[in-house]
Amino acid sequence: MLNENEWNTINNILLNLYTVDDINILAQKIMKVIRMLIPYTKGWFILVDDDKIIEEKTYFAGFTKEAKRLYIDKYYNEDYVKYLYDFASETNVYRDTNILENDIRANTAFYKDFLEPQDIIYGCGIMALKNGNITAFFNLFRDKKSGDFTDKELYILNVLKKHFANMVYNVTQMSRVNSVVEKSLEVFAKRYELTSREKEVLSLINKGYSNQEIADNLNISLSTVKKHIYNLYGKTGVSSRGQLLSLFLE
Repeated sequence: MLNENEWNTINNILLNLYTVDDINILAQKIMKVIRMLIPYTKGWFILVDDDKIIEEKTYFAGFTKEAKRLYIDKYYNEDYVKYLYDFASETNVYRDTNILENDIRANTAFYKDFLEPQDIIYGCGIMALKNGNITAFFNLFRDKKSGDFTDKELYILNVLKKHFANMVYNVTQMSRVNSVVEKSLEVFAKRYELTSREKEVLSLINKGYSNQEIADNLNISLSTVKKHIYNLYGKTGVSSRGQLLSLFLE
């Protein structure tokens, strides 16, 4: 169904996306690169937790701020994609016209009051699940002139769906870990009266950076890095990186 060029494009897209470690950047990139394979008028990427939108981790492409606010505050709960929630057991691809018959769909408040006024009457997307829980979904929309999404385009989404679900899960888990580490750094820095620069150096040591990599990352000299590490040893009463990390992890 896909030609060699399309498969190469999918492969390049996945290679690029798997390097992203920030959910907001991932959302933007997914919405951007998917256009290389599936043209769309507007779209959104939404992260959810316990069926609630995590607003700071959403990305709306082509929508006004007012339309975004309207969807989050009102029409998320009326979106007929939610009809799939009770039946979804794994990550799946959907097309709006397959969820409801057109005559029924056209009479819903979501269609008449939100989709139709913006001329985005055709939609499709991916609902991502991990461990049985819905973690995210993204919708692509088209206007009447562009027509409905094709079976081939749904096939492309099916190729991508498990990769997208894994990316979302991995990045959000990494974000939680980073949040815990950041809180631990704050406590550790306060306990041992570290300077802000010493805290930054410790953070990079914890990530496995070498002295040279720390220097490059902080844009300081190698000798300055060594001085900060020497100060860290003195303040914490250790004599090696291993001891410093063990103390920090405790």
